[in-house]
Amino acid sequence: MYLARVKKRITATEKHPAYQKKHVFAVQPVYPDGRDKGDEWAAVDYIGAGIGDIVVCGGAPGVAGKVFGLKLAPIRTLIMAIVDRIDYRDI
Repeated sequence: MYLARVKKRITATEKHPAYQKKHVFAVQPVYPDGRDKGDEWAAVDYIGAGIGDIVVCGGAPGVAGKVFGLKLAPIRTLIMAIVDRIDYRDI
């Protein structure tokens, strides 16, 4: 799991059936202090995140299939939680 900022919505005219009626966003991994970390990822949202939200992303193999009740779910990353607050202390 990792923290990320929701950057933008990804749209496609054609997509795998597993993505039908689901929101797909580009997310930017971030450090706890909010600085960008690495490259953007595509992530499927199932909790109602929006652009600019800090979220928890992740997903082990098979998790998306269980979450969405799909037999075949080629989904690597899920947006799993919206972060309300980060209590961060640099040690």
